[in-house]
Amino acid sequence: MKSGMIKAPLAIVLFFMAAYSFAIELPNRIIYMEGTAEQEAHKDFFMTMFMEEADAAGLTVTSIREDAGFIFGFQVQSYTSVHDPLINYLVLISLVENETGTEMVSFGWPFIELDDMYEHIHLLFSMGVALIPEHPIGEMEPGVAFVPPDTRWQHQRFYLRLSIDYPITFYELQSTGLRQGAAYIPGPIVVNTQHLDHIIMPRPGITVGLEWVFHNFVSAEVNFQGNLGDPATYEFFNMAIGAQLKGIIRTRNLMIQPYGAISVPLNISPEFHEFPPFAAGGGAQIGIRGGRTSSIFLDVNFMVSIGDVRRYNPFGASFRPDFIHYRRFVVGFGIGYKFGFINRR
Repeated sequence: MKSGMIKAPLAIVLFFMAAYSFAIELPNRIIYMEGTAEQEAHKDFFMTMFMEEADAAGLTVTSIREDAGFIFGFQVQSYTSVHDPLINYLVLISLVENETGTEMVSFGWPFIELDDMYEHIHLLFSMGVALIPEHPIGEMEPGVAFVPPDTRWQHQRFYLRLSIDYPITFYELQSTGLRQGAAYIPGPIVVNTQHLDHIIMPRPGITVGLEWVFHNFVSAEVNFQGNLGDPATYEFFNMAIGAQLKGIIRTRNLMIQPYGAISVPLNISPEFHEFPPFAAGGGAQIGIRGGRTSSIFLDVNFMVSIGDVRRYNPFGASFRPDFIHYRRFVVGFGIGYKFGFINRR
């Protein structure tokens, strides 16, 4: 493998790592709230009341656990007190620092009925969040107002995608019709042969597409793909239509999207007598924030053409076989930009 084939993907990875190092944000006064109860009415009551208290306290409650600096939790369970037989329930309150998993607050409060808790909710929540710092964790200049991180780039309905790609195409030579890996001129004694080998072609390309996030954790993309090259000349421009079904994993600073993919070629080089009707495979995109509603992403994928590629014998009509068979697969790298529009939240 030529050194240039290694340098281009390596440069893409290094660029992405450098960009990511500038995108890291420190955790702050954002909390994730979770709760359990034996009765659904209890869970709904405490979740609603504590959410209102968080809003009044100037805390941001996120639906993404990884975005939170702290986890505020409650658990309601049946309880019997030997000192007061009228006590029916116990609510347990906890506060956990998300990054380290350290439990900072833990206490319980007994009660008889939910109606008794209205006058105590504010006290319970205040005690539960008392150790949350007033400012973001890390250094902050005095008098600077707290601004929650903007996560709109992770929650858009649609994304327009453009990427610069570096697919490495492999043509794996098959033995069909060959004699010891060579094309030959038939005759009583085979002396005229031409040796054949596998073909490795690293050539640049582009992808443009539209992604639709139709579920919080699932999206679909249709795209147009183009790249240079075929086994004989690097001037031919290959074109294909592709589709991807992606999962979505969001963390504080990343959006990770593993996906399955198919592609259908739109044109075939004159080098080929027959080309597989489609390719299938998968990959992953790892994105960081690139703007208010946009992201920069790294794409890595692997695609296999379903069926043999049949190439015309490059040594002329005198040689046999008439067609050379290959298995075709592609290892792809790319770096791109996605612009989102229409907020989902």
